[in-house]
Amino acid sequence: MQPATPFPSSGERPLDNAPPRTLLIKGALVLTMDPALGDIDQGDVLIEGNRIAQVGSALAAPEGAESIDGRGMILIPGLIDSHTHMWQVPLKGLGVGLWGTPDYQKHVFPLREKFAAVDMQDACFAAGTEMLDNGITTVLDFCHNTMTPAHAEQSIAAHRRTGQRVLFSYGMLGGFSTLAADHPWRLAQVRELAAELGRDSDSLVRLGLALGSLEYSGLDLVKTEIELGRALGLPMTFHQNPPAQIRQLGEAGLLGGDLLPVHANLAADDELEMLAACGAGISFTVEGEFGGGRAMNIIGRAHRAGVTPSLGIDIPSRVALDLFAQMRLTFQVMRAEEALAERITGRWPLARHPGTPHAEPRHMLEYVTVNAARAVGRGDELGRIVPGFLADLVLLSTGPYNMSLGDPAAHVAFQSTPADVDTVIVDGVVRKRGGRLTTLDRRDASQATQRVRERVLGMRSAA
Repeated sequence: MQPATPFPSSGERPLDNAPPRTLLIKGALVLTMDPALGDIDQGDVLIEGNRIAQVGSALAAPEGAESIDGRGMILIPGLIDSHTHMWQVPLKGLGVGLWGTPDYQKHVFPLREKFAAVDMQDACFAAGTEMLDNGITTVLDFCHNTMTPAHAEQSIAAHRRTGQRVLFSYGMLGGFSTLAADHPWRLAQVRELAAELGRDSDSLVRLGLALGSLEYSGLDLVKTEIELGRALGLPMTFHQNPPAQIRQLGEAGLLGGDLLPVHANLAADDELEMLAACGAGISFTVEGEFGGGRAMNIIGRAHRAGVTPSLGIDIPSRVALDLFAQMRLTFQVMRAEEALAERITGRWPLARHPGTPHAEPRHMLEYVTVNAARAVGRGDELGRIVPGFLADLVLLSTGPYNMSLGDPAAHVAFQSTPADVDTVIVDGVVRKRGGRLTTLDRRDASQATQRVRERVLGMRSAA
């Protein structure tokens, strides 16, 4: 299956007969996120091809290696977003003042029906470019706007252009009135895309499945989707908004570690036990959930139950493409919930005691690296800086006002912003260096957004 209008190659991989690229990052404070390696002050990381070859101190640069000076900077694994609808980036701002789900379903979600396939191409390209600029090297694109086969093809074409690592989660939720009628062609396209994308194990774009919501599709259609996903070996994800849906899937024998629920704010303790038993996580989109008035004690309950939390931006129509902001808000929400529980039980003023507080700053960085890598099905090769893992890395500037004291992971979660993203490496390729994108142009992304707004919203550029 070929894209209707394929983009030129991004040059993401070297020729088969070319020597592997060699890159040495020197002198950074390396947060490996690996318990055995820990944090390495003035550490070096050697990259050969698209993999991390060595991690340590005072590493010798092989002949011909390119060198990046990391002194005064923090090196972290590339940030991973486990749930975003990338097609909404041109709609940024439309959802800021929403009040609850009815507002969203009235003012934002129906606009997907106005998106043509070419709009999906432009929107996903704009989203991927901005995400890379902000240090997000991997994203689960929950694409619930595959209104035609071409919508999926054009989205994938855009992802191939950016050089971002993408789990393209094919959305099974189409038009509400035609869900059952459209199901056969959607299943058929998933099979075709799985055959195409599965031929290249090193592809930056992989296929996943975004299941139809149980409240709209019903258990029978969703069961068929899960069975197909497992037959094809695809990571799967689903919106979990009404209560008891995790229990419903568990009782139907459909839960598994390959299923990633999103939100799950109303999940009961027994449902968390079900998820923990099968090694599953939950993707939380805290800014949208908290701002939407949802119950937020779920994050702490999930973490304590052994259900690994990860974070997503969710709807760019409302939330900025900024995982640093998500880390900060998540920590404050979790601490606020813990404090409320302490007050209710009469323990006031607050004082530390065993197990409380549970949420710590380093957990936040784990949520968008180690845990998120598991959420997108890549926990064995993403999310940590260790030899053999894929070379997806971000260098953060700590100047001009110096690094904060204490745990350096807390500096990342509480002091860093997208403006501090100095260097971004994906698959061993430098996509941003010295604060400037190297293989993409911000103006191209801006123009792509404007084209969508003109076609979908009738907005004309002031220029």
